[in-house]
Amino acid sequence: MSTTSNSKPHIKQALLIGDYGDDAPYHPLDQIQGHIDKLMPEGWELHVSDDYDMFEMERLEAYDLCIVYTDAFNKRISSRHAAGILTYVANGGGLLILHCGVSLQETRYELKQLMGAQYRGHTDYRALEMHVSSHVHPIMQGISSFVMEEEPYEFTLLPGAERTILMEYMMDGEMWPAAWCSEYALGRTVYVMPGHHAPSFEQPELLRLIAQSMIWAAGE
Repeated sequence: MSTTSNSKPHIKQALLIGDYGDDAPYHPLDQIQGHIDKLMPEGWELHVSDDYDMFEMERLEAYDLCIVYTDAFNKRISSRHAAGILTYVANGGGLLILHCGVSLQETRYELKQLMGAQYRGHTDYRALEMHVSSHVHPIMQGISSFVMEEEPYEFTLLPGAERTILMEYMMDGEMWPAAWCSEYALGRTVYVMPGHHAPSFEQPELLRLIAQSMIWAAGE
């Protein structure tokens, strides 16, 4: 989204938004921000904030990628924030939503439509078999199926939303969506379900998935 003069190489700017302390008892931002910083492609800069006003369009437009790890299940996202996110993506911004970041849709149906799925809740933390669903998509290049301990978020995919399912997980004999991506007007969105806590970010295949999602969402 941001631009530079022709005399200087463009440095990609990424913004990570989440919550700290009492605002995020289950998904504190400080447990993952170091992992995300290490995944930044060479030449990218990561900015971290717990200020939801960063979702306003006037602020978001400075970034090529917005990574969402908000624990907002008990918060209400303002219409101004929702409008900022929608406008940002529609104008060409990249949106990567990790695990609990789906909480933004809890009070804003507009964001539910953007994400293309309805969050239904989750059962107990357990070992999950993650299966690659789209081997040809750029995000999934070089990634194999794997098993990891994770909090299994359940979703109902919304009809009419165009998306590519990247990965699914097996639970109790049923397959559930674990990662998907879509193009929204001029922008791109990716949702990655795994990411409950710091140990989740020690799984090499997940780290590769997140890193390649960043690059794709940012338009590269």
